[in-house]
Amino acid sequence: MVGAWGGYTFVLNMIGVHAAILIMMGRFDRGLHKAYTLWYIIGTLGAIQFPVVGLAPLKSLEQLGPLGVLFWMQLMLVCDVYKRRQGDNFSEKRYRDFQILLFLGAGFAALLVLFVFL
Repeated sequence: MVGAWGGYTFVLNMIGVHAAILIMMGRFDRGLHKAYTLWYIIGTLGAIQFPVVGLAPLKSLEQLGPLGVLFWMQLMLVCDVYKRRQGDNFSEKRYRDFQILLFLGAGFAALLVLFVFL
């Protein structure tokens, strides 16, 4: 798609927006995680192979949204695995508290990396 048509950024963002909307609607599952993760990694590695594109998918602000969705899905998978391992005695409040704590911790780690290493 990158070599034949330069609109890969549009398609990349539309798929990222669609995946984000599915997560917000509560439709996250392992199939969505597997499909989006494989699509993003294989597609980005393929796009980087073109000299015109280079590392733009990882640097350009207009292409960082789908990368954020990828990280969001990884955190959602961690929450899903934690919930499955807890079994039946796991309340929704405790699950929501774990999600909030995990996302705050990831945000703090991102800010720490941003301010320390950049």
